[in-house]
Amino acid sequence: MIDFAEHAPSQSESGRLVLRDPYPEDAATMVIWRNEATVRAHQPLRTVTVDTIEQDLLRSQSNVLPDYNRERFQWIIEKTEDRIPIGWITLTIRSWEHEIGEIGYSIATVFQGRGYGTEAIRLVLKKIFYEARLYRVEAKCSVENMASSRLLERLGFHREGIMREYFDIQGRRVDHYLYSLLRHEYFSKL
Repeated sequence: MIDFAEHAPSQSESGRLVLRDPYPEDAATMVIWRNEATVRAHQPLRTVTVDTIEQDLLRSQSNVLPDYNRERFQWIIEKTEDRIPIGWITLTIRSWEHEIGEIGYSIATVFQGRGYGTEAIRLVLKKIFYEARLYRVEAKCSVENMASSRLLERLGFHREGIMREYFDIQGRRVDHYLYSLLRHEYFSKL
């Protein structure tokens, strides 16, 4: 059994990044990110307006874990030094009872390839395993998204298999890898 008191509780900040709640003012930036070619190439994102995202963000609550009445949590990834938002990361609870969640993430094209995705996922994994105390976290990525696949494997995720023709991305059914990381695997690497 994991002794959670043995480790300091997670914070949503690292040397270079902070995870913060999204604000309605982030909506325009989020629409820009969602429309970037590199993002749309690998994610099944529907077209949305700034107003739609603003309304969604107004309805959302703060992302305090655990909140057993909610199934979706979202954070903006922001650079610590200048507070520039560079992407988003989500946690979807598949089952509170069985302690299973799934992460999704995206880094704006101009900030890709600098290790920000790795650092942001490390931050959210701390929240998942310390605060939400989930047992299993999953992630999916297109088999064509080699950067995301390498990132997950570098963080200790295990590829469990291929989900055939899983998502429709720009009118084409695309296979996705299913990855998972278990609580004891996470803590064994600390």
